[in-house]
Amino acid sequence: MNPQKVRNGPNFMQQLNKKKHVDCALSSNSDSSDDEVDEIVAIKKDVQKQRFSVSAEAYGQFNKKENFKAKFIPKSKEQSERIKQRMQAGFMFSALNEKEIEIVVGAMEEKIFHKAEYVIKQGEEGNVLYVVDTGELDCFKNYGKGDVLLKTYYPGESFGELALLFQSPRAASIIVKSDKAILWQLDRETFNLIVKEASIKKRQQFETFLENWDLLKEIKDPYDKLKMSDALFEKQYKKGDVILQQGQKSQEIFILEQGRVSVNKNNQTLFELTKLGDYFGDQSIVAGTLESFSYVAEGDMKLMYIPKKSYSSTLKEIESTLLKNIQTKYGKYQ
Repeated sequence: MNPQKVRNGPNFMQQLNKKKHVDCALSSNSDSSDDEVDEIVAIKKDVQKQRFSVSAEAYGQFNKKENFKAKFIPKSKEQSERIKQRMQAGFMFSALNEKEIEIVVGAMEEKIFHKAEYVIKQGEEGNVLYVVDTGELDCFKNYGKGDVLLKTYYPGESFGELALLFQSPRAASIIVKSDKAILWQLDRETFNLIVKEASIKKRQQFETFLENWDLLKEIKDPYDKLKMSDALFEKQYKKGDVILQQGQKSQEIFILEQGRVSVNKNNQTLFELTKLGDYFGDQSIVAGTLESFSYVAEGDMKLMYIPKKSYSSTLKEIESTLLKNIQTKYGKYQ
């Protein structure tokens, strides 16, 4: 099995005129950014107080793209391959073609930070985004009563893109947690003219799904759904691929987007998942048990997924419902 992460991307731009956004780093690849934090943090109190209009940049001047000359920073082959590997884990870069990937890789600049050092500070202007290569970083937001830890960033995750999409200050601070962190920095212009379209489309796709997913109907606040869009990713599978093996512990909650998945136990097919929004992997992440079934792709198909590390900031809010659903879905087959 060699699933390939593909283009992902809720009705983001249309909703901008309806919602009040906060550039508060969260996320993706929780999986997130200043921007997963920027979004995961869109807390009601802040959202009610602040309104940031979309930057003129957010609408484009995409006609400049053909004439755009990105800066180029020489790198070793090993560095370039490492950046590409990290980019594969990020929703923003998954829609780029080969030429665009080369442009972005060339424009990235290595930045090294050490323990307790600030990468970005709440309230500052944001002109770059970062992709984490090595190390761990904590994201804090001060709501007026001291810093609150929002999330930890790990290799492959990115932060800072919302500050490039919107004319707003950094809404959170990112501090190095590990002894050292190596980050790849991308400038505003390259992001706007090369990467932004993929980022917008990702949010458009996932917001639309989340707004209509039956599982989330008990969540009334649209911002609680919005923050989940940056923790969603996609994978493709081919017929016969074993997505999840009986007896394993899943590292993701998988959500059916296109295709069919057979649910098997002891090499016998019990039933199939065929509906958009059908999900699995919940036994491991929600109930903390080994998976009782194997899940196999029945043809070419596409799944969304939420990584385990993003569960607490996304679906944990409806954990009681998820636990009930485990018994309803699988009880008679145990």
